Amino acid sequence: MKFFVAWRPSVSASASPWRVLDERGREVAWANTFLDAQRVRQLSLRSLRAYAYDLLHFARWGAERPPLSQTTESTLFDYARHQLDEEPKPAPQTINHRLGVLRCLYRFHYGQEIPGGQFHFQRFHKTRSPLGDGQVHRAVTRGLRLRQPRRVVVPLCADEVARFWRSFRTFRDLALVGLMLLDGLRSCEVLALRLEDLQLADAHIRVWCAPESPCPRCNA
Repeated sequence: MKFFVAWRPSVSASASPWRVLDERGREVAWANTFLDAQRVRQLSLRSLRAYAYDLLHFARWGAERPPLSQTTESTLFDYARHQLDEEPKPAPQTINHRLGVLRCLYRFHYGQEIPGGQFHFQRFHKTRSPLGDGQVHRAVTRGLRLRQPRRVVVPLCADEVARFWRSFRTFRDLALVGLMLLDGLRSCEVLALRLEDLQLADAHIRVWCAPESPCPRCNA
C-alpha cells in the first residue's frame, strides 16, 4: 500500500492541515489523530509537517508489518536498521527524531511506553542539574537511540574576523549584519524588511515571520 502527505488548509482550525493519506486518498487514522492532537497543543506548522513526514516514513515501512498496537523496541530496532541500509543514509539525528515521534505516538494511543520486546536498550548514565550544580545522580535512558556526533564549533581567528568586517561596503551591509548578530533576526526576516517596517520615532522595527511559508535561504 502506498501513502503520501497532503496539505489540506481547508480543515478546521483545531485540525492539522498536514494529513497522511493512503493511495485512495483516505485518512490514516492513527497518524492524523496524533497530528490533530499536536495541532491542539499549538505546535507550529513546520513541526506538524516534520511529524507528518516522519509518520509517513514509518507507515511506508510498516505497511506489511504488525499493527501499531504490537510495536515493541524490537520493532524500532528493525526500523532503525532499515534506515541505516537506505541510500542515501539519513543522519543519526533524523533517525533519532523518527524514533522519538513513534514513542510519542505510542504513548498518545496506548498511554504507556513501548514495551521492550526481544531486545532491551536501557542504559544508565550520570547526570546533574542543567545549571551545573548539585550532586551527580544516576539516570536511565529508555529505548534505542543512535549516537550523534558532536558538532565542534571552531571560532574565527582575529584575522578572519577583521576580513569579515572589511568585506562590508555600505552602511546597509553593517545594518543587516547588526540586526542578525545583535538582535537575533534570521536571514529571511532581515531580507523581508521594508522601509515602512522601520518605526524610527518609537525606535521599533516590525519583523514579519510566516511559519507556513518557510524561508529557502535559512530553512527556518
